[in-house]
Amino acid sequence: MKLKTFIATLLITLVFTACNSQTSGVKNLNPDDFQKGISAKGVQLIDVRTPDEYKEKHIEGAVNMNIDGSNFEAQLNSLEKNKPVYFYCLAGGRSKKASELAATDGFTNVNNLSTGITGWLGADKPVITANGAAPETGLSMDDYLAHIKNPDKLVLVDFNAVWCGPCKLLKPTVTKLVKKNSAKLELFEIDVDKNPKVASAMNITGIPLLILYKSGKEVWRNMGLIDENDLAGKLKQFIN
Repeated sequence: MKLKTFIATLLITLVFTACNSQTSGVKNLNPDDFQKGISAKGVQLIDVRTPDEYKEKHIEGAVNMNIDGSNFEAQLNSLEKNKPVYFYCLAGGRSKKASELAATDGFTNVNNLSTGITGWLGADKPVITANGAAPETGLSMDDYLAHIKNPDKLVLVDFNAVWCGPCKLLKPTVTKLVKKNSAKLELFEIDVDKNPKVASAMNITGIPLLILYKSGKEVWRNMGLIDENDLAGKLKQFIN
């Protein structure tokens, strides 16, 4: 019995160690370390966002491989597993998934920009834009905080981007309900691409994102699409 127990324990330990080794095979880097890493020769820099996001702005030298595309796995397998690979997305979520897939698939040096390109821009790192111009720095956090502290109205902040399909779907609903409650509700729209410092400081991990403030304090938030009746119900809870 003791031998069987020992063997079982050993097997569990080996499985646990193997799982941990896959996770630890991914290096989650901040913008400074990521920039240092991709400056080396022979690295593979992969932007796993959508083509529209990539076109809007991307890190120089990055190849676009949409993780939500139908051929992502084939594209991933086209890379060299023995060379360093660096992944990034908007805020680190999709690139984390890509990094874990790569580590599981046998890539030996996998790196993830944990803050995404949002944090990259927030740290004043360079990007290539659609028109070749420098990206807008937009509002500062002081500007943002000053705007949400409206003592007379609730402030509904809508984090969005021009390339974001769900954002476009949600906008008419938000506009309609804010107009209906304009005496007590104000809309504050934030394009995450044009306001990278705010998006980075707020740790925006996905859009569309709605945040409702009362006298500068957050009272409710929702990420993703929301039905008009559900949003109207939530706003009614806080509109006196």
